[in-house]
Amino acid sequence: MNIIKLLSCLYFIALLGCASSEPVKQKDSNADDVRARAQKAYSELDAGQ
Repeated sequence: MNIIKLLSCLYFIALLGCASSEPVKQKDSNADDVRARAQKAYSELDAGQ
């Protein structure tokens, strides 16, 4: 009986934790933007060497 109480308390705590967390905001980015940023970063690395 104690195990059932413990599991139900853990479930309730996990449920509250999931409910209180904020959803992740995803930034709209396209592949061209990502490629341009990567190319800029690599060119800066090459210039530094």
